[in-house]
Amino acid sequence: MKVLLLYNVYSDELGSSRPPLGTGYLAQALSDAGIDCDVLDMKLGYPEKDVLDMIGRGGYGCVGVTVYTVGHKKFFALLGSIKERYPSIITVAGGPHITIMGKKVLEEYGQMDFAFMGEAEDSFVRFCSGEEHARIPGLAFRDAGGIVRSSPFERPVDLDEVSWPRYEKFELEKYANEIGIITSRGCPYPCIFCSVGLTLGKKVRVRSIGKICDELEYWYARGKRIFNFLDDNFTFYRDRVFGLCAEIEKRELKGLTLRASNGIRADRMDREMLLRMKEVGFRSFGIGVEAGNDKVLKALRKGESMEQIENAISLACDLGFEVSLFFVYGAPGETLDDVEDSIRIARKYPVFKADFYNLIPFPGTQLWQWVEDHNAWTGDPMEMLNSMDKNLRFSRETGRPFFTTKELGDAERSMLASRLRKTTLQLQKKGIERVFAKYGVMRYPLAWLASTMFFQRLFFNSNFIRKLSDRVRYRRTGSVQLNTGVER
Repeated sequence: MKVLLLYNVYSDELGSSRPPLGTGYLAQALSDAGIDCDVLDMKLGYPEKDVLDMIGRGGYGCVGVTVYTVGHKKFFALLGSIKERYPSIITVAGGPHITIMGKKVLEEYGQMDFAFMGEAEDSFVRFCSGEEHARIPGLAFRDAGGIVRSSPFERPVDLDEVSWPRYEKFELEKYANEIGIITSRGCPYPCIFCSVGLTLGKKVRVRSIGKICDELEYWYARGKRIFNFLDDNFTFYRDRVFGLCAEIEKRELKGLTLRASNGIRADRMDREMLLRMKEVGFRSFGIGVEAGNDKVLKALRKGESMEQIENAISLACDLGFEVSLFFVYGAPGETLDDVEDSIRIARKYPVFKADFYNLIPFPGTQLWQWVEDHNAWTGDPMEMLNSMDKNLRFSRETGRPFFTTKELGDAERSMLASRLRKTTLQLQKKGIERVFAKYGVMRYPLAWLASTMFFQRLFFNSNFIRKLSDRVRYRRTGSVQLNTGVER
Protein backbone atom coordinates (compact mmCIF):
# COMPACT_ATOMS: atom_id res chain seq x y z
CA MET A 1 0.00 0.00 0.00
CA LYS A 2 1.07 3.60 -0.54
CA VAL A 3 2.12 5.32 2.70
CA LEU A 4 2.16 8.95 3.82
CA LEU A 5 4.36 9.81 6.82
CA LEU A 6 3.55 13.00 8.73
CA TYR A 7 5.91 14.82 11.07
CA ASN A 8 5.70 17.82 13.42
CA VAL A 9 1.94 17.75 13.80
CA TYR A 10 2.34 19.95 16.87
CA SER A 11 4.89 22.73 16.47
CA ASP A 12 5.00 26.47 16.98
CA GLU A 13 7.95 26.93 14.61
CA LEU A 14 7.82 27.05 10.82
CA GLY A 15 11.52 26.58 10.13
CA SER A 16 13.90 23.69 10.70
CA SER A 17 17.65 23.27 10.56
CA ARG A 18 17.43 19.73 9.21
CA PRO A 19 14.94 17.09 8.06
CA PRO A 20 13.60 14.84 10.85
CA LEU A 21 16.05 12.00 11.34
CA GLY A 22 13.70 9.35 12.72
CA THR A 23 11.15 9.86 9.96
CA GLY A 24 14.03 9.78 7.49
CA TYR A 25 15.11 6.35 8.74
CA LEU A 26 11.55 5.05 8.49
CA ALA A 27 11.05 6.41 4.98
CA GLN A 28 14.34 4.87 3.87
CA ALA A 29 13.37 1.47 5.24
CA LEU A 30 10.13 1.61 3.25
CA SER A 31 11.96 2.73 0.12
CA ASP A 32 14.50 -0.09 0.42
CA ALA A 33 11.60 -2.57 0.63
CA GLY A 34 10.00 -1.16 -2.52
CA ILE A 35 7.06 0.39 -0.65
CA ASP A 36 5.77 3.65 -2.13
CA CYS A 37 6.06 6.35 0.53
CA ASP A 38 5.70 10.14 0.68
CA VAL A 39 6.65 12.46 3.56
CA LEU A 40 5.10 15.72 4.72
CA ASP A 41 6.81 17.76 7.43
CA MET A 42 4.11 20.07 8.77
CA LYS A 43 6.79 22.24 10.35
CA LEU A 44 7.49 23.58 6.87
CA GLY A 45 4.15 25.40 6.96
CA TYR A 46 1.49 22.84 6.12
CA PRO A 47 -1.82 23.12 8.06
CA GLU A 48 -4.31 20.30 8.51
CA LYS A 49 -6.24 21.30 5.38
CA ASP A 50 -3.14 20.73 3.23
CA VAL A 51 -2.68 17.29 4.78
CA LEU A 52 -6.28 16.27 4.04
CA ASP A 53 -6.07 17.58 0.48
CA MET A 54 -2.78 15.75 -0.11
CA ILE A 55 -4.29 12.49 1.10
CA GLY A 56 -7.21 12.95 -1.29
CA ARG A 57 -4.86 13.50 -4.23
CA GLY A 58 -2.28 10.87 -3.32
CA GLY A 59 -4.28 7.67 -3.14
CA TYR A 60 -2.70 6.59 0.13
CA GLY A 61 -3.73 3.42 1.90
CA CYS A 62 -1.96 4.28 5.16
CA VAL A 63 -1.06 7.46 7.05
CA GLY A 64 1.42 7.42 9.93
CA VAL A 65 2.48 10.00 12.50
CA THR A 66 5.31 10.23 15.02
CA VAL A 67 3.76 11.08 18.40
CA TYR A 68 5.43 12.98 21.22
CA THR A 69 3.99 13.28 24.72
CA VAL A 70 3.91 17.07 24.54
CA GLY A 71 0.75 17.93 22.65
CA HIS A 72 -0.07 14.25 22.10
CA LYS A 73 -3.82 14.84 21.71
CA LYS A 74 -3.20 17.03 18.66
CA PHE A 75 -1.55 14.09 16.92
CA PHE A 76 -4.56 11.90 17.62
CA ALA A 77 -6.97 14.70 16.66
CA LEU A 78 -5.33 14.92 13.24
CA LEU A 79 -5.72 11.16 12.80
CA GLY A 80 -9.37 11.62 13.76
CA SER A 81 -9.85 14.26 11.05
CA ILE A 82 -8.20 11.97 8.52
CA LYS A 83 -10.39 9.04 9.56
CA GLU A 84 -13.53 11.15 9.41
CA ARG A 85 -12.86 12.30 5.86
CA TYR A 86 -11.32 9.04 4.61
CA PRO A 87 -12.89 6.23 6.69
CA SER A 88 -11.16 3.42 4.81
CA ILE A 89 -7.63 4.73 5.28
CA ILE A 90 -5.38 2.92 7.78
CA THR A 91 -4.07 5.22 10.53
CA VAL A 92 -0.93 4.30 12.46
CA ALA A 93 1.28 5.96 15.05
CA GLY A 94 4.72 5.42 16.52
CA GLY A 95 7.36 7.45 18.32
CA PRO A 96 8.38 8.09 21.94
CA HIS A 97 4.89 8.54 23.36
CA ILE A 98 3.63 5.30 21.81
CA THR A 99 6.71 3.37 22.93
CA ILE A 100 6.27 4.46 26.55
CA MET A 101 2.47 4.26 26.78
CA GLY A 102 2.14 1.02 24.80
CA LYS A 103 -1.21 -0.44 23.78
CA LYS A 104 -3.01 1.95 26.15
CA VAL A 105 -3.13 4.54 23.36
CA LEU A 106 -5.22 2.20 21.20
CA GLU A 107 -7.60 1.68 24.10
CA GLU A 108 -8.04 5.44 24.49
CA TYR A 109 -8.04 6.62 20.87
CA GLY A 110 -10.34 4.80 18.47
CA GLN A 111 -9.24 6.91 15.50
CA MET A 112 -5.91 5.08 15.49
CA ASP A 113 -5.86 1.61 13.93
CA PHE A 114 -2.35 0.44 14.79
CA ALA A 115 0.44 1.50 17.13
CA PHE A 116 4.15 0.74 16.73
CA MET A 117 6.37 0.60 19.78
CA GLY A 118 10.15 0.84 19.70
CA GLU A 119 12.36 1.43 16.69
CA ALA A 120 9.99 0.57 13.88
CA GLU A 121 12.13 0.42 10.73
CA ASP A 122 11.69 -3.36 10.48
CA SER A 123 8.24 -3.78 12.02
CA PHE A 124 6.59 -1.10 9.88
CA VAL A 125 8.02 -2.60 6.70
CA ARG A 126 6.68 -6.02 7.72
CA PHE A 127 3.29 -4.48 8.40
CA CYS A 128 3.15 -2.69 5.05
CA SER A 129 4.25 -5.89 3.33
CA GLY A 130 1.17 -7.69 4.65
CA GLU A 131 2.68 -9.87 7.37
CA GLU A 132 0.29 -11.34 9.94
CA HIS A 133 -0.16 -8.77 12.71
CA ALA A 134 0.43 -11.18 15.56
CA ARG A 135 3.88 -11.99 14.19
CA ILE A 136 5.14 -8.40 14.09
CA PRO A 137 7.19 -7.33 17.16
CA GLY A 138 6.09 -4.14 18.86
CA LEU A 139 2.75 -3.87 17.05
CA ALA A 140 -0.43 -3.11 18.99
CA PHE A 141 -3.72 -3.84 17.24
CA ARG A 142 -7.37 -4.76 17.80
CA ASP A 143 -8.42 -8.29 17.05
CA ALA A 144 -11.76 -9.34 15.55
CA GLY A 145 -13.42 -8.93 18.94
CA GLY A 146 -12.03 -5.44 19.42
CA ILE A 147 -9.58 -6.50 22.12
CA VAL A 148 -6.22 -4.74 21.94
CA ARG A 149 -3.26 -7.07 21.65
CA SER A 150 0.44 -6.33 21.44
CA SER A 151 3.80 -8.05 21.43
CA PRO A 152 7.14 -6.87 22.88
CA PHE A 153 9.26 -4.80 20.53
CA GLU A 154 12.75 -5.80 19.46
CA ARG A 155 15.64 -3.38 19.15
CA PRO A 156 17.98 -3.70 16.15
CA VAL A 157 21.33 -4.95 17.44
CA ASP A 158 23.45 -4.32 14.35
CA LEU A 159 22.77 -0.72 13.38
CA ASP A 160 24.79 -1.15 10.18
CA GLU A 161 21.87 -3.20 8.88
CA VAL A 162 19.57 -0.19 9.25
CA SER A 163 19.85 2.05 6.17
CA TRP A 164 20.62 5.69 6.85
CA PRO A 165 18.22 8.20 5.24
CA ARG A 166 18.73 9.74 1.80
CA TYR A 167 15.61 11.94 2.22
CA GLU A 168 14.47 11.22 -1.36
CA LYS A 169 10.83 12.13 -0.65
CA PHE A 170 11.61 15.14 1.57
CA GLU A 171 11.55 18.78 0.51
CA LEU A 172 15.22 19.00 1.31
CA GLU A 173 15.66 22.45 -0.22
CA LYS A 174 13.28 23.94 2.38
CA TYR A 175 15.55 23.09 5.31
CA ALA A 176 18.67 24.95 6.39
CA ASN A 177 22.08 23.55 5.47
CA GLU A 178 22.48 21.08 8.33
CA ILE A 179 22.22 17.30 8.03
CA GLY A 180 21.63 15.28 11.20
CA ILE A 181 23.70 12.16 11.80
CA ILE A 182 23.28 9.52 14.48
CA THR A 183 26.12 7.09 15.19
CA SER A 184 24.64 5.24 18.18
CA ARG A 185 21.39 4.54 20.01
CA GLY A 186 20.73 4.01 23.71
CA CYS A 187 21.75 5.49 27.05
CA PRO A 188 22.87 3.59 30.19
CA TYR A 189 22.62 6.49 32.63
CA PRO A 190 19.84 6.67 35.28
CA CYS A 191 18.93 10.41 35.22
CA ILE A 192 15.53 10.63 36.90
CA PHE A 193 13.95 12.95 34.31
CA CYS A 194 15.11 11.33 31.06
CA SER A 195 13.11 8.86 28.96
CA VAL A 196 15.83 7.94 26.43
CA GLY A 197 16.54 4.67 28.24
CA LEU A 198 12.86 3.78 27.92
CA THR A 199 12.63 4.51 24.21
CA LEU A 200 16.08 3.52 22.93
CA GLY A 201 17.27 1.17 25.65
CA LYS A 202 20.02 1.18 28.25
CA LYS A 203 22.63 -0.47 26.05
CA VAL A 204 24.64 1.78 23.75
CA ARG A 205 24.49 0.26 20.26
CA VAL A 206 26.83 1.67 17.63
CA ARG A 207 27.27 1.96 13.89
CA SER A 208 30.62 1.17 12.30
CA ILE A 209 32.99 4.03 11.43
CA GLY A 210 32.85 3.01 7.79
CA LYS A 211 29.05 3.29 7.58
CA ILE A 212 29.07 6.65 9.34
CA CYS A 213 31.62 8.06 6.92
CA ASP A 214 29.77 6.56 3.94
CA GLU A 215 26.85 8.73 5.04
CA LEU A 216 29.03 11.82 5.47
CA GLU A 217 30.68 11.20 2.09
CA TYR A 218 27.30 10.81 0.38
CA TRP A 219 26.16 14.23 1.56
CA TYR A 220 29.59 15.78 1.04
CA ALA A 221 29.38 14.86 -2.65
CA ARG A 222 26.04 16.69 -2.72
CA GLY A 223 27.46 19.90 -1.32
CA LYS A 224 26.68 19.54 2.37
CA ARG A 225 29.32 20.70 4.82
CA ILE A 226 27.41 21.18 8.10
CA PHE A 227 26.62 18.03 10.11
CA ASN A 228 25.10 17.65 13.56
CA PHE A 229 25.79 14.45 15.48
CA LEU A 230 22.56 13.87 17.41
CA ASP A 231 23.58 10.91 19.57
CA ASP A 232 22.66 10.91 23.22
CA ASN A 233 26.17 9.57 23.93
CA PHE A 234 28.39 10.55 21.01
CA THR A 235 31.67 10.24 22.97
CA PHE A 236 30.65 7.20 25.04
CA TYR A 237 33.36 5.07 23.40
CA ARG A 238 36.51 7.19 23.26
CA ASP A 239 38.28 5.07 20.63
CA ARG A 240 35.35 5.46 18.23
CA VAL A 241 35.74 9.23 18.29
CA PHE A 242 39.39 8.97 17.29
CA GLY A 243 38.51 6.36 14.68
CA LEU A 244 35.85 8.60 13.18
CA CYS A 245 38.22 11.57 13.05
CA ALA A 246 40.88 9.46 11.33
CA GLU A 247 38.41 8.19 8.73
CA ILE A 248 37.15 11.73 8.00
CA GLU A 249 40.74 12.74 7.27
CA LYS A 250 41.43 9.59 5.24
CA ARG A 251 38.45 10.34 2.98
CA GLU A 252 39.56 13.97 2.64
CA LEU A 253 36.28 15.42 3.85
CA LYS A 254 37.57 18.94 4.28
CA GLY A 255 35.94 22.21 5.23
CA LEU A 256 33.38 20.62 7.54
CA THR A 257 31.44 22.31 10.31
CA LEU A 258 30.56 19.60 12.83
CA ARG A 259 28.27 19.95 15.83
CA ALA A 260 27.00 17.79 18.67
CA SER A 261 24.03 19.85 19.83
CA ASN A 262 22.37 17.09 21.89
CA GLY A 263 25.29 17.31 24.28
CA ILE A 264 28.42 15.47 25.33
CA ARG A 265 28.84 14.17 28.86
CA ALA A 266 31.48 16.00 30.86
CA ASP A 267 32.97 12.75 32.15
CA ARG A 268 33.37 11.45 28.58
CA MET A 269 35.70 14.09 27.18
CA ASP A 270 39.36 15.03 27.59
CA ARG A 271 41.86 17.43 26.07
CA GLU A 272 43.32 14.98 23.55
CA MET A 273 39.88 14.00 22.29
CA LEU A 274 38.62 17.57 21.93
CA LEU A 275 41.76 18.66 20.10
CA ARG A 276 41.36 15.77 17.67
CA MET A 277 37.70 16.61 17.13
CA LYS A 278 38.60 20.22 16.43
CA GLU A 279 41.13 19.17 13.80
CA VAL A 280 38.43 17.58 11.63
CA GLY A 281 35.89 20.38 11.99
CA PHE A 282 34.01 20.17 15.28
CA ARG A 283 32.99 23.70 16.23
CA SER A 284 30.26 23.42 18.83
CA PHE A 285 28.57 21.07 21.26
CA GLY A 286 26.38 21.09 24.34
CA ILE A 287 27.10 19.90 27.85
CA GLY A 288 24.26 18.68 30.05
CA VAL A 289 25.23 20.35 33.30
CA GLU A 290 21.71 20.10 34.81
CA ALA A 291 22.59 21.57 38.24
CA GLY A 292 25.12 23.78 39.97
CA ASN A 293 26.21 21.62 42.88
CA ASP A 294 26.82 18.00 43.84
CA LYS A 295 23.75 17.80 46.07
CA VAL A 296 21.31 18.38 43.22
CA LEU A 297 23.36 16.31 40.77
CA LYS A 298 23.03 13.40 43.17
CA ALA A 299 19.27 13.95 43.47
CA LEU A 300 19.00 13.90 39.68
CA ARG A 301 21.16 10.75 39.54
CA LYS A 302 23.37 12.42 36.97
CA GLY A 303 26.40 10.27 37.80
CA GLU A 304 28.87 13.15 37.52
CA SER A 305 30.51 15.56 39.94
CA MET A 306 30.68 19.35 39.69
CA GLU A 307 34.47 19.06 39.50
CA GLN A 308 34.19 16.91 36.36
CA ILE A 309 31.61 19.23 34.83
CA GLU A 310 33.52 22.44 35.54
CA ASN A 311 36.77 20.95 34.25
CA ALA A 312 35.02 19.96 31.02
CA ILE A 313 33.41 23.39 30.50
CA SER A 314 36.68 25.17 31.19
CA LEU A 315 38.62 22.90 28.84
CA ALA A 316 36.13 23.21 25.99
CA CYS A 317 36.00 26.99 26.28
CA ASP A 318 39.81 27.25 26.46
CA LEU A 319 40.07 25.24 23.25
CA GLY A 320 37.75 27.66 21.45
CA PHE A 321 34.58 25.60 21.08
CA GLU A 322 31.14 27.20 21.06
CA VAL A 323 29.80 25.59 24.22
CA SER A 324 26.12 25.45 25.13
CA LEU A 325 25.08 24.51 28.66
CA PHE A 326 21.81 22.83 29.60
CA PHE A 327 20.32 23.13 33.08
CA VAL A 328 17.09 21.97 34.69
CA TYR A 329 15.54 23.45 37.81
CA GLY A 330 12.90 22.39 40.29
CA ALA A 331 14.29 18.98 41.28
CA PRO A 332 13.18 17.33 44.52
CA GLY A 333 15.18 18.89 47.34
CA GLU A 334 16.49 21.79 45.24
CA THR A 335 16.35 25.24 46.86
CA LEU A 336 16.61 28.80 45.59
CA ASP A 337 20.25 28.84 46.69
CA ASP A 338 20.87 25.69 44.65
CA VAL A 339 19.45 27.38 41.54
CA GLU A 340 21.74 30.33 42.21
CA ASP A 341 24.63 27.86 42.04
CA SER A 342 23.48 26.90 38.55
CA ILE A 343 23.38 30.55 37.50
CA ARG A 344 26.86 31.04 38.94
CA ILE A 345 28.25 28.16 36.87
CA ALA A 346 26.58 29.48 33.72
CA ARG A 347 28.09 32.95 34.24
CA LYS A 348 31.53 31.70 35.24
CA TYR A 349 32.71 30.55 31.80
CA PRO A 350 32.74 32.16 28.31
CA VAL A 351 30.04 29.89 26.92
CA PHE A 352 27.99 30.52 23.79
CA LYS A 353 24.70 30.14 25.65
CA ALA A 354 23.03 28.53 28.66
CA ASP A 355 19.44 27.27 28.70
CA PHE A 356 17.43 26.61 31.86
CA TYR A 357 14.48 24.24 31.63
CA ASN A 358 11.66 23.85 34.09
CA LEU A 359 11.91 20.20 35.16
CA ILE A 360 9.06 18.21 33.63
CA PRO A 361 8.13 14.65 34.65
CA PHE A 362 7.48 12.39 31.68
CA PRO A 363 5.62 9.08 31.94
CA GLY A 364 7.80 6.14 32.85
CA THR A 365 10.62 8.18 34.38
CA GLN A 366 11.77 8.01 37.98
CA LEU A 367 10.76 11.66 38.41
CA TRP A 368 7.20 10.82 37.35
CA GLN A 369 7.08 8.09 39.98
CA TRP A 370 8.49 10.44 42.66
CA VAL A 371 5.76 12.99 41.96
CA GLU A 372 3.13 10.23 42.04
CA ASP A 373 4.43 8.87 45.34
CA HIS A 374 4.45 12.33 46.92
CA ASN A 375 1.09 13.37 45.45
CA ALA A 376 2.81 16.55 44.27
CA TRP A 377 1.00 17.19 40.96
CA THR A 378 -0.49 20.65 40.45
CA GLY A 379 -3.07 19.28 38.00
CA ASP A 380 -3.77 16.35 35.71
CA PRO A 381 -0.28 15.50 34.40
CA MET A 382 -1.31 14.23 30.96
CA GLU A 383 -3.53 17.24 30.39
CA MET A 384 -0.68 19.55 31.37
CA LEU A 385 1.72 17.74 29.04
CA ASN A 386 -0.83 17.92 26.26
CA SER A 387 -1.47 21.64 26.66
CA MET A 388 2.13 22.61 27.32
CA ASP A 389 3.64 25.06 24.87
CA LYS A 390 6.06 22.93 22.87
CA ASN A 391 8.14 25.98 22.04
CA LEU A 392 9.45 26.53 25.56
CA ARG A 393 12.06 29.04 24.51
CA PHE A 394 9.34 31.65 23.95
CA SER A 395 6.61 30.51 26.31
CA ARG A 396 5.52 32.75 29.12
CA GLU A 397 4.42 29.56 30.85
CA THR A 398 7.94 28.10 31.06
CA GLY A 399 7.82 28.39 34.85
CA ARG A 400 4.35 26.86 35.25
CA PRO A 401 5.02 23.93 37.58
CA PHE A 402 3.82 20.40 36.93
CA PHE A 403 4.61 19.66 40.54
CA THR A 404 5.80 21.48 43.62
CA THR A 405 8.18 20.63 46.42
CA LYS A 406 8.43 21.98 49.93
CA GLU A 407 11.54 23.90 48.83
CA LEU A 408 10.04 25.48 45.67
CA GLY A 409 6.36 26.37 45.50
CA ASP A 410 4.37 28.16 42.81
CA ALA A 411 5.62 31.64 43.69
CA GLU A 412 9.27 30.63 43.77
CA ARG A 413 9.05 28.81 40.44
CA SER A 414 7.33 31.74 38.76
CA MET A 415 10.07 34.07 39.97
CA LEU A 416 12.75 31.66 38.76
CA ALA A 417 11.18 31.39 35.32
CA SER A 418 11.44 35.14 34.81
CA ARG A 419 14.94 35.39 36.27
CA LEU A 420 16.30 32.48 34.25
CA ARG A 421 14.83 33.75 30.96
CA LYS A 422 16.68 37.03 31.48
CA THR A 423 19.85 35.18 32.42
CA THR A 424 19.68 33.10 29.22
CA LEU A 425 19.33 36.18 27.01
CA GLN A 426 22.14 38.03 28.82
CA LEU A 427 24.51 35.11 28.43
CA GLN A 428 23.54 34.61 24.81
CA LYS A 429 24.29 38.26 24.05
CA LYS A 430 27.79 37.89 25.48
CA GLY A 431 28.29 34.61 23.64
CA ILE A 432 27.30 36.14 20.31
CA GLU A 433 29.65 39.05 20.94
CA ARG A 434 32.51 36.57 21.26
CA VAL A 435 31.49 34.68 18.12
CA PHE A 436 31.25 37.92 16.13
CA ALA A 437 34.48 39.38 17.54
CA LYS A 438 36.02 39.13 14.05
CA TYR A 439 33.60 41.83 12.91
CA GLY A 440 35.07 44.45 15.25
CA VAL A 441 32.69 47.00 16.73
CA MET A 442 29.87 45.58 14.59
CA ARG A 443 29.73 42.63 16.96
CA TYR A 444 27.88 44.72 19.55
CA PRO A 445 24.81 45.66 17.46
CA LEU A 446 24.82 42.17 15.91
CA ALA A 447 24.86 40.58 19.36
CA TRP A 448 22.16 42.90 20.66
CA LEU A 449 19.89 42.12 17.71
CA ALA A 450 20.52 38.36 17.80
CA SER A 451 19.71 38.14 21.52
CA THR A 452 16.34 39.90 21.31
CA MET A 453 13.16 37.85 21.55
CA PHE A 454 12.12 39.31 18.18
CA PHE A 455 15.17 37.87 16.45
CA GLN A 456 14.89 34.58 18.33
CA ARG A 457 11.38 34.12 16.98
CA LEU A 458 12.52 35.14 13.51
CA PHE A 459 15.46 32.74 13.62
CA PHE A 460 13.45 29.71 14.64
CA ASN A 461 10.76 30.42 12.06
CA SER A 462 12.99 31.16 9.07
CA ASN A 463 15.41 28.82 7.38
CA PHE A 464 16.81 31.76 5.44
CA ILE A 465 17.89 33.41 8.70
CA ARG A 466 19.34 30.10 9.92
CA LYS A 467 21.41 29.77 6.75
CA LEU A 468 22.56 33.38 6.96
CA SER A 469 23.55 32.89 10.59
CA ASP A 470 25.73 29.91 9.67
CA ARG A 471 27.37 31.85 6.86
CA VAL A 472 28.21 34.70 9.22
CA ARG A 473 29.46 32.37 11.97
CA TYR A 474 31.35 29.95 9.75
CA ARG A 475 32.76 31.79 6.78
CA ARG A 476 34.37 29.54 4.14
CA THR A 477 32.18 26.56 5.18
CA GLY A 478 28.69 25.43 4.36
CA SER A 479 26.98 24.66 1.07
CA VAL A 480 27.44 27.03 -1.85
CA GLN A 481 24.76 27.36 -4.48
CA LEU A 482 26.06 27.49 -8.05
CA ASN A 483 24.10 28.82 -10.98
CA THR A 484 23.33 25.25 -12.04
CA GLY A 485 21.11 24.89 -8.98
CA VAL A 486 23.19 21.96 -7.78
CA GLU A 487 24.79 22.21 -4.35
CA ARG A 488 28.60 21.93 -4.34
